[in-house]
Amino acid sequence: MTAITEADRAPRSPFDVQPDLRVVPLRTPTLPPATHTNCVVVGHRDVVVVDPASPYEDEQRRLLDWIEGNGLRVHAILLTHQHGDHVGGANALREATGVPVLAHPATTAALKGHVRVDDSLFEGDLVSEALEVDLGVPLRVLHTPGHARGHLAFRDERTGALIGGDLVAAQGTIVIDPPDGNMADYLATLARLIVLGTGVLIPAHGAAIDAGEDKLLEYIAHRQMREEQLQVTLAARPQRCGRPIDLVPAIYPDVPPMFHPLAGRQVLAHLLKLEDEGRVDRPDGSTDVPGVPVYMSASMAGWTAELPVFRLLG
Repeated sequence: MTAITEADRAPRSPFDVQPDLRVVPLRTPTLPPATHTNCVVVGHRDVVVVDPASPYEDEQRRLLDWIEGNGLRVHAILLTHQHGDHVGGANALREATGVPVLAHPATTAALKGHVRVDDSLFEGDLVSEALEVDLGVPLRVLHTPGHARGHLAFRDERTGALIGGDLVAAQGTIVIDPPDGNMADYLATLARLIVLGTGVLIPAHGAAIDAGEDKLLEYIAHRQMREEQLQVTLAARPQRCGRPIDLVPAIYPDVPPMFHPLAGRQVLAHLLKLEDEGRVDRPDGSTDVPGVPVYMSASMAGWTAELPVFRLLG
């Protein structure tokens, strides 16, 4: 989150990662510093479109013009997860092409009433087989929870290239906001992708990351550093206690106050993981996931005041 005040350095024009993995950055109402979300087009002539992200008509038209200008035949729309800066153009592209939208069942449930999802994708699915079309790319579905329960990534089995959605960003880090976001799941997902072998990594926001495994390791180290900061900060407080929002100034000193509620949810995600591990508890005895998620919400005001006190143990 500390990159939130930086200028966006992401590419704005379409670029190729491989001849059959092409990226069209689309302007979206996303979290700064990002201003665009990467829509990824997979295949040679017969293609699938991952995350037609923009709700803006001019950007939707630009994507369709690019597809038509390259002589591509779209067979399906795939969604990494339900956040608005990833699915904003799904309905429009379906109407323009007549193709189905596919996602994880948890994403389908979250989008009910907003985006109609026609079929499900599951861990291990091979997209070409699921659609019965030859994309020329052995694109494997990976269930990658952490940022969202139904988050999917898509892996080129030949090269290890990964369409990562909101697992990583080229600039800054990823927000984990409970309950849909889960820090333990997120770290397990990153570790699994390292074991699996990841080549070039296409994030949702920013340029492709050539050293994908290095970026995953960097993210794990960053989260471990935040956990250590939290424990040191709690240890220095009266009764070794504090609410998530109380800890934000020490953990995120450069984050503007308007984003403190979101930072508080990030702190909460770490504290819930530490609680599961027996390193913190709640003196009031509560065990639920408290408060209201604020990630990608229209307003963050006042939504962290009810968060409980956590106490450092040991």
